[in-house]
Amino acid sequence: MQTQGRQPKGGDYGFLRAGSVASAKPKALTATDVEFIARMDGDTEERRRTAFISMLKKDPRFRPSMLEPPKSKFQTVTVTGGPVIKTHQSNKTGRETRRPYQWGPLGGFY
Repeated sequence: MQTQGRQPKGGDYGFLRAGSVASAKPKALTATDVEFIARMDGDTEERRRTAFISMLKKDPRFRPSMLEPPKSKFQTVTVTGGPVIKTHQSNKTGRETRRPYQWGPLGGFY
């Protein structure tokens, strides 16, 4: 006999729910309750973070620099010291290589 898609009769599971528990209304949270829940959430997150970091440190590819916060992409500039003046050399095109080109010997081969 298959019971797929059918619900059991009310008497089959009705004894599991007492009438007094179902009719009880939940109490409002107090400030102490909210503080306790927040502290519990913080503790849970701290335990998860600690477990994750300890698991990460077991990996042979782990480097301590992985745990450092990322560096900012842009340089922070304050304008309290006056305007920022940038200079450039007019003979530089931006296509210069770091090492100069290694020319061959200058004596002619003939």
